[in-house]
Amino acid sequence: DSYVKNIFDLYNPGDLVKVMVIKFDKEEKRLGFSLKASNFVDDDDSDDASLSDEASSSEEDSDEEEEEVKDASDGEGDSDSDDENFVAKMAAKMEQAGDVHSDNDSESSDDSSADSDDDSESDEKSLEQRPEESLPQAMDANVGFDWGSTIKPTKITKLAESSDDESTDSSSDSSGDESEDEDAGFKSSHKARKKAAAKRREEEEISRREAALADGTADENPETAADFERLVASNPNSSEVWIKFMAFHLSLADIDSARNVANRAFDRIEFRQEGEKLNVWTALLTLELKYGTDKSLQETIDRASQHNNPKQVYLRVCEMLDKAVEAASSSVGSGDLEATTKRADDMFKNMCKKFKSKKTVWIAHFNYLLKGSRHEEAHALLKRSLQSLPPYKHVETMSKFAQMEFELGSPERGRTIFNALLENNPKRMDLLFVNIDKEVKNGDIDKARALFDSVVNPVSNDRKQKFKFKDKQMKSLFKKWYRMEEEHGDETTRERVREEARNFVAKSKSGQHQS
Repeated sequence: DSYVKNIFDLYNPGDLVKVMVIKFDKEEKRLGFSLKASNFVDDDDSDDASLSDEASSSEEDSDEEEEEVKDASDGEGDSDSDDENFVAKMAAKMEQAGDVHSDNDSESSDDSSADSDDDSESDEKSLEQRPEESLPQAMDANVGFDWGSTIKPTKITKLAESSDDESTDSSSDSSGDESEDEDAGFKSSHKARKKAAAKRREEEEISRREAALADGTADENPETAADFERLVASNPNSSEVWIKFMAFHLSLADIDSARNVANRAFDRIEFRQEGEKLNVWTALLTLELKYGTDKSLQETIDRASQHNNPKQVYLRVCEMLDKAVEAASSSVGSGDLEATTKRADDMFKNMCKKFKSKKTVWIAHFNYLLKGSRHEEAHALLKRSLQSLPPYKHVETMSKFAQMEFELGSPERGRTIFNALLENNPKRMDLLFVNIDKEVKNGDIDKARALFDSVVNPVSNDRKQKFKFKDKQMKSLFKKWYRMEEEHGDETTRERVREEARNFVAKSKSGQHQS
C-alpha cells in the first residue's frame, strides 16, 4: 500500500494483474484503476496464489533448462572429457546471461518511464519473439461492467478514490509527461507566433510612418511627441501647432507637460506675433480654469496681463466663464451651477471695475446677464455704465444694449431705446438702419416699412427738419428699402418704393430750381 513512483519497478509489460476500477470519465474517455492490496483483503483469489503458481512454473522451467543443459553437457563431454567442471561453468555462464538479461530489462523499464510509446513498441516486438507457450492469456473484459453507462460511485469506490489519488497520478505519469511536453511545445510555438506577429506589426507601423514622412502627410495628423516637436521646430510662430501639442499632453492626462509646452511657446513665438501669443495664453487660461485652482488661475491671469493687453485677457477669461455657466445650466442635475455662476459674476465685476472706462467690458457684461434672463440686473448695470463711460460712448453702448434686447430680451424695450436714440441723434442713419435690420430679423416687416416711411414722408415740419438727409444718403435708404421689399414684399410694395423714389427726385430737383 506504500507509494510507488514507477509501476515498472514491480511489473513488466504483459503481466497479469488484478485491479479495481475507482474512476470513470466519460467525456475524457478515461478509467482510473487501483492495484492496492488493501482493496482485495476479503478476496479468496489472492495474489499470493498467483505468485506461487508463477514461482513454481518458473522453477519447473529452470529445472527443464538445467536438464537440457545437463543433456547438452553430457553430449559435449564425450568430445571434451578433459574438462571435469564443464557443467558448472555452463551453469555459471547461464546465470551471468540471466543477470545481463535482467539488467537489460531494468534499462528498458527506465526507458519506458521516459517514453511510454517506445516501450509499448519494444514490448510488442519482444512478445512477438517469445514462443506461443510463454505468451500470457488475454484478460477477459466481460466482467459485468457496462462501459457506456455512467458510474455512480459507491462507498467503497469513494474511499478508494480518496485513498488512491497518488497511485492513480503515478499510473498516469507517462501520459501526463507527454501532455505536458505537448502543452509546453504548444505554448512555446504560440509565444513564437505572437512575437513574430508583434514584430511584423512593428515593422508595418515603421514603414507606414516612413511613408507618411516621405509624402508629408505626417505633419497633417501628428500622433507622437516627436511629430509635434518636428512641427514646432518647422513653424514656431504658429499658435495652432502649440495648442495642439498642449492638447496632446492633456489627452495623456499630463497637465504639467502641457504647461511646459505653453511656456516654451511664449519663448519661441516672436514678440511681434501678439495675436499668436494671446491664443496660447488663452489655451493656458482654459487649462487652469478646467484643471487648476483659483489661485493658479489668478496667477496666470496676472502673468498674461503683463505680456498682453490686460483688457483682452480679462475678456477672454470672462468669455470662457460665460460658456462654463451655459454648459452647467444646460446639463440636467448639475450641482456646480451656483458655484460656476458666482465665479463668473465675480470675474465680470472685477473686469468692469478694472476697465470701467471701456465700453467693451460693459457690453460683454450686458450680454452675460441677458443670456441668463437677468433683465433687471442688466438695466441697472446699463445705468452704472453710463455713469462710468465718457459721453461720446453712450450712443454706441445704448445701441448695443438695444440690439441685445431684440435678441435676448424684449423687442419692445429695444424699440423704446432705439426711438430715444433716433430722437436725440436724427442725423445718425446708421442707427436707423440697425433698427430696421432688427425689426426685419424679428419678423416685423410692417414696423420696418413704418420706419422707412417716417423718414421719407415725415408727419410734421419739425420731424421733417430733423430727418433731412442728403441726396446720397436718401439714395442708399431707397436701395435698402427696395431690397427688403424684394425679399419680403410683393410687386405692389416694390412699385410703391419706386414711386416714392421718383417723388423724392422730383422734389429735390424742384427745390434746386427754386433756390
